[in-house]
Amino acid sequence: MNRPTIVLLGVATLSAAVLTAGRGLPAAEEENGMVLIPAGRAVVGTSDAERKQLAARFDCHPTWLNDDQPRHEVSLEAFWIDRHPVTNAQYLAFVEASGHARPSWWGRWGGTFPAEYAAHPVVGVSGTDAAAFAKWAGKRLPSGEEWQVGVGGAKPPLFAWGDAWPGPLKIRRDARISWDFPGTRPVGSGGCGRSTAGVEDFAGQALEWVADVLPHHGVQFQRMQGASWFHEDPLSFRVAAGCYAYEGWRSAFTGFRCTLDGERKPPQVASSQPKQPISLQAARAAVKAVEQEGRAGPPVLAASGGTSRHLSIRVPRFGGLSVDLSAPETILWNGEGVMTWRHTPDMTWTKRTGERASYEMRFPDLRVRAQFTARGDLVEQRFTAVNLTQNPGSFRTSSCFNLQGQPMFYDCEQLRTYVLSAAGQFLPMRRLSRGGNCVHWITGPGGEEWGKNPRWALLAVVSRDGRGVIAAGRAGRESGFSVATNALFTCLHADSTIQVPPGQEAASRQVFWFLDGSLDELRKRLNQEFK
Repeated sequence: MNRPTIVLLGVATLSAAVLTAGRGLPAAEEENGMVLIPAGRAVVGTSDAERKQLAARFDCHPTWLNDDQPRHEVSLEAFWIDRHPVTNAQYLAFVEASGHARPSWWGRWGGTFPAEYAAHPVVGVSGTDAAAFAKWAGKRLPSGEEWQVGVGGAKPPLFAWGDAWPGPLKIRRDARISWDFPGTRPVGSGGCGRSTAGVEDFAGQALEWVADVLPHHGVQFQRMQGASWFHEDPLSFRVAAGCYAYEGWRSAFTGFRCTLDGERKPPQVASSQPKQPISLQAARAAVKAVEQEGRAGPPVLAASGGTSRHLSIRVPRFGGLSVDLSAPETILWNGEGVMTWRHTPDMTWTKRTGERASYEMRFPDLRVRAQFTARGDLVEQRFTAVNLTQNPGSFRTSSCFNLQGQPMFYDCEQLRTYVLSAAGQFLPMRRLSRGGNCVHWITGPGGEEWGKNPRWALLAVVSRDGRGVIAAGRAGRESGFSVATNALFTCLHADSTIQVPPGQEAASRQVFWFLDGSLDELRKRLNQEFK
């Protein structure tokens, strides 16, 4: 495999063969669905100055672009790159030949896809899935630099087509979003980006896995480039835009394309068709029937039990789809992490019904009683800390409230996620800084960006159609309020600390709302619940 090497050369020395690609000169060579990118030097990534300019233009904090690679120059040998992303038909041939796991969304349709999706980009695949296909096909995944050069050329513009937004793109704005029906289109149908080299379908189809990896949180993360059918933020459609996720993560918008070293001959890739395909019309009718059933009633709890702290919350008013709650994900006792997402203490569930769930956790110096109650349009979470020592105790929890299962609320670009400031105003999270080296995971404001001495911690996500709000909040006599979001999972963390006297107990309370209406309605509900 040819690896790119960073070189320190001026832009004036960039390869003429690549630079002239945008001037209507001879198109790149093509064979078996791959286009040849000539050897040369190129500029990739984003500088600090560019991030500040983009933040001002697209209304975000410069740190929200921290997942871009730093601006640098690379020297690349010639390579082939797929003109289009790998399709469902091609991926089906791979799983039939290898027995590899099928994309996540195919499971809804008996392990295949509606016939009309054959020529659409495959999605619902992980980074390891993508690498396995590439190896089977006699290819490999592109590096992040190769992907950027294939899409943007040797000195990529902001977008592959220039500086204008949206330029030639045909942006989808579906009224309803469903993970059962990825909003992809047949490859080569136009409106999803085309580079000067002839590479297509990188803007508005799939978020594409590339080969770059990064150890993080004790596991391996892998890079993705491009923008999918689900994305809306212009920042996501830039040539340099990218992010990392756990290599095994799958979503209804994650796909890929392959590359090959330039001296090799591109192989022909097989494709296959479903043996018993369901029609798209029949599939949509089946999903609509399920969504219209039982929209009345309060949220419904489903506790995993055993040593798991996980609960699923089904929300009838939002189509019966579920959100996930890891409660809590972490516990700090006197500033020490006595429980983390990797460590489960001794615990026993005492109740598990659709309306109520409870358990007890046991530590050497601490007992924790957890209680969850579903009523009306909310779920209440209460943790009671029992101090077993003769010294004052400080108790802090962080629960992971994950909206990935609610596509109308899922907000990986943080376009509709808000924090209630200390002054009582809703601020877009993307205007606040990202804290730490988080590779697009937990992110949050630093310092006093959302106000001094806040009396609450409240995070909210507005639905894509603007008709509903899901939120997590705490308030009252607690202290040390903080908020954080998870950009890939839309994971809301609204945290606080309580003091527990020696030999006594104290309780902290959090509420998760599922509301029809606006952020103004949420503000009223906060005042009602935490008088």
